[in-house]
Amino acid sequence: MLHAIRTVLLLLSLALVFSACVSAPSSVSQPPWDIKHIVTQAQNAVVTVITYDLDDQMSTIGSGFFISKTGVLVTNHHVVSGAYRAEIKTRNGRRYPITEVLAQNPLVDLIKVRVQIPADNVTPLPLADQTPLIADHVIVIGSPLGLEQTVSEGIISAVRKIPTAGNVFQLTAPISQGSSGGPALNYQGEAIGIVSFQLAKGQNLNFAISVQSLLLLPDETQPPSLTEWTIRNSAQGPMLATAMCRKGARLSVQGEYEEALTYFQKATEANPEDPVAWYGLGSCYVGLDQPDQATEAFRRPVAANPESAEAHFILAMYYKTGSQYQSAIAPLLEVIRIDPTHSQALLELAQMYGELGRAEEEIDALHQSLALSPNHIPALIGMGVALGKIGRFNEALEYLQRARALEPDSALIHYNIGVTYHRMNNAREEIRAYITAIRANPRMAAAHYNLGLAFLSQGRRQLALGQYEILKTLKPDIADRLFEKIYPQDEESERKP
Repeated sequence: MLHAIRTVLLLLSLALVFSACVSAPSSVSQPPWDIKHIVTQAQNAVVTVITYDLDDQMSTIGSGFFISKTGVLVTNHHVVSGAYRAEIKTRNGRRYPITEVLAQNPLVDLIKVRVQIPADNVTPLPLADQTPLIADHVIVIGSPLGLEQTVSEGIISAVRKIPTAGNVFQLTAPISQGSSGGPALNYQGEAIGIVSFQLAKGQNLNFAISVQSLLLLPDETQPPSLTEWTIRNSAQGPMLATAMCRKGARLSVQGEYEEALTYFQKATEANPEDPVAWYGLGSCYVGLDQPDQATEAFRRPVAANPESAEAHFILAMYYKTGSQYQSAIAPLLEVIRIDPTHSQALLELAQMYGELGRAEEEIDALHQSLALSPNHIPALIGMGVALGKIGRFNEALEYLQRARALEPDSALIHYNIGVTYHRMNNAREEIRAYITAIRANPRMAAAHYNLGLAFLSQGRRQLALGQYEILKTLKPDIADRLFEKIYPQDEESERKP
């Protein structure tokens, strides 16, 4: 099954970024964190991954990072592929075993594993909700050539969108063998991607897969141990198809779709029943702007196995990537028919209804998701946002407060509570919620933007300018937007002699 650690419903809440106005004491107007602070925090989440072969000899060294307190670790598929045993080494030098494989997809070169580690020893990295832009700064932490906790810095030099992989980022931050699986961080200290590979013949041609791709990893219904997973994979074939898919996937990431197409075509010929080959082929057609062929490729696994929830889900995600929200609904409903407990499909269905303005159906899908998992934080946030949009404020607050009780330090939850109180014209509670959000994440640009608007609405222009100064170092484009609110063009025109 496909279940997300972070749901795209969080993005719905960020659509409210510019909708609320708040005020707060000047104590929240603190300078943004510097890179040393970001790295110090992130290094506690980053680990070295060490794998061993059948003879228990060390075979590879890579990187990875925790995404939950329950010991869920993300790394590259190729880092642990073929391993019969693996362990991680934390920043303080302690080692813990990888016990089971939770979800994996070789096409996007990602895998989630469980590490047997006490929760008190885990510092998970927050995952970014927003896609970075070209020229945004990025920080990479990993273990290149076994040199643990190495830090490099660069920018996003290109962004490519692949239906089965989300976004792929090209980085100028130097990476080397052993960095694979480590995080690429933004200047908010959030993981935006997972470092995948570099081109040996290129200069600064390094790539990271978006953390949003974690939504597309098919979960194991009964997670196998790493040894069981490796034995199972070694029995699958044909090997030619697997090799062709791996080569095609790397070329797709580089944007060389025509060359990648030939590899995926060979893979489908070698193993027509391999859905990964068809997904790769479809991604190439998307890159070549051939939508009819792409749709046909993504439908092939569904036709081959109509009772595959995974095949229907990937088809839905293909439609979602192309903003074909109406088309995505039918395959999502099929996923739920096949597997009524598929909470991620319910969350995606809710988002599709929300994109189409079908609020009641959106809320009904979220109700079904919460019936399966009452404490699922993304669903609680999504419900709060959805109810708030249609004016059911008290109910919205109830769901958001339930989420806050489960994750009290979430800036996003407090932010949306503030938005809801703003809509209720309850300035006191709105202010309190926004102050808490900024304390939880002083680099939350949305909160600083709204503070500026709030100060401005109260006639406190100097305080609004203070938020503008902070935003200039966080998000210059949002800072410019706030400045235009502080000094409208018509006002500037009136000042001219």
